[in-house]
Amino acid sequence: MNNPAVETDFEHRLVEAIQPIRHLALAHALYTMLDNGVYQTVKAEPGLTSAAIAERHGLDAERFAGLCLYLANEGYFAQRAKGAQEGWHLTEKAKALEPFQPWYTLLVGGYAQTFGQLGEVLKHGAPFATRDGAKVGAGSCGMSMFDALPLADRLLNTLPAQDLTVVDLGCGDAAFLTELVRRRPGLRAVGIEPDEVGSRLAEERVEAEGLSDRVTIHRGRAADAVSVELPTDGTLCFLTAFVLQEMLEQESEAAVTELLRKTMNTYPGAYWLVIEVDQQLDDPRTMSHALGLSYYNPYFLLHVITEQRLEKRAFWDDLFDRAQLDVVDFAHPDASVDSTALELGYLLRRREPAPQHV
Repeated sequence: MNNPAVETDFEHRLVEAIQPIRHLALAHALYTMLDNGVYQTVKAEPGLTSAAIAERHGLDAERFAGLCLYLANEGYFAQRAKGAQEGWHLTEKAKALEPFQPWYTLLVGGYAQTFGQLGEVLKHGAPFATRDGAKVGAGSCGMSMFDALPLADRLLNTLPAQDLTVVDLGCGDAAFLTELVRRRPGLRAVGIEPDEVGSRLAEERVEAEGLSDRVTIHRGRAADAVSVELPTDGTLCFLTAFVLQEMLEQESEAAVTELLRKTMNTYPGAYWLVIEVDQQLDDPRTMSHALGLSYYNPYFLLHVITEQRLEKRAFWDDLFDRAQLDVVDFAHPDASVDSTALELGYLLRRREPAPQHV
């Protein structure tokens, strides 16, 4: 039996209810355009037809034409007359996307497959969900240009600039590390990356940017840091950006503590620069923040189902204390980029033993 009240309201409720599905499709479409070079082509040469763009990138012309129309309906592509044909150009809405490509690389390129495994991974005894490690590394490095890298740069100002070497454990494609080197003349750097694709991309980036004389890349785990030949002149600073969280889950808390202690015992005058995230998924006030909902809420969820372990600030404070490390400096990213204060930056040094009084 039909209910007139329900019938007249149904379409409105349907539209509201399926917005997440719309955004799912849109996220994939935008990521694809940003990742396969189409975005840059349309930006550089507005007015090309969909057939010309498809040929340029080795795409199926008919399928790509459908994507163009889809993006036009969502307000990202628009047609422009070109003689007797219609060419495509980016709308202002699409142009505004460019700085934020790394977020798409991380969350769609790196973790779309992860969210797709949610139903299976929630089952008791199921293994962790998988991810695309190379995309995760590339996206994370790109995002870090806006928050973690300026944060690291600010903390490094505490250290002497002359003869400083930064050892980046889990350097990804080295975008973070090479940018840090460019910002600090005279800085030397060593990158260590476990992912095969990521380490290869890091080597290629270092060579392409002409930094081979200042940056060395090794393939290996963070725990391999003490087995890599490092400069002994000047100041050493070990760096992990969102890496200890992986060691916590994939190895153990003891392994993290051992890494910190071992490197500091091997290089007593060294520093550690750690960037991590304060896990506040259970704090409704924090998660109601606009960036909390749009970024950190899915970010925290994917960490629950992948082989990574986020912790609260109090946990990190306690772990560093037990590892006999003192906090030399502490900071959050610039509030104009991220005002949640969920990203944590520590500059640490080995605690000196208390003087013995006779």
